[in-house]
Amino acid sequence: MNIVKTDYGMTYIPFVNEEPISPFAPEWRFFIAEKFLSRIDCNRLKDYLLNRQPEILSIKDNLNDAGTGLGSDSTTARFISYNVMTWDQPDINILKEEISIMHDTYYRDIVDRPTPKVSLGGWMNIMKKGDRIKRHNHGFLDNTYISGHFTVCCDGTRTVYTNPYEHWDEYELLQRVEEHDLEFNHSLYASKNTAGQLTLFPGYVPHFTTEHRSDSDRITLAFEIVPNYETII
Repeated sequence: MNIVKTDYGMTYIPFVNEEPISPFAPEWRFFIAEKFLSRIDCNRLKDYLLNRQPEILSIKDNLNDAGTGLGSDSTTARFISYNVMTWDQPDINILKEEISIMHDTYYRDIVDRPTPKVSLGGWMNIMKKGDRIKRHNHGFLDNTYISGHFTVCCDGTRTVYTNPYEHWDEYELLQRVEEHDLEFNHSLYASKNTAGQLTLFPGYVPHFTTEHRSDSDRITLAFEIVPNYETII
């Protein structure tokens, strides 16, 4: 399957296996979804988030960067202790609306069933020059659902999604992406981070970023969509 651009503004990047010739061959079928949001003022949102950064960094308990490699002095490491999606700010309120709309569309397109009721939990990733998010996923359990992120500001980075069945060396993948401008080959998708881009993906999908090499901050809002499992049909 090839990348599909829909007439309602979403782009689907497919990870779909070839027809197996062995009954014991692995099979997979999942999709990364992307959409550009023009309604959000990313500069205003960036200023707001940077103003909230000292407050978040003042939290000293339950520090855990969840394998991202951003360290205990990051806003990421405090994700357990705050929820960006509860902050009353115009662009965050719009983002929540857009996530809800995109979730419902994504769910119907992929699962083809009524959408469950969901809630949101989110945090800030603020990266400095030289930072990189290491390969990780957001869960590999029977209740793993949908994760996502929104790019507020960036300069030249990519988020790389990989097939969880293929255990390629992370640094070899980085080299392939950066030296050969590799973008998509059904086992790997290296998305060019763009301010205003909203992305959804199954939480079990491994992902990481290329190194942030700009003097300005790279800011994203990462989030988990948490379903009410009693409403999943």
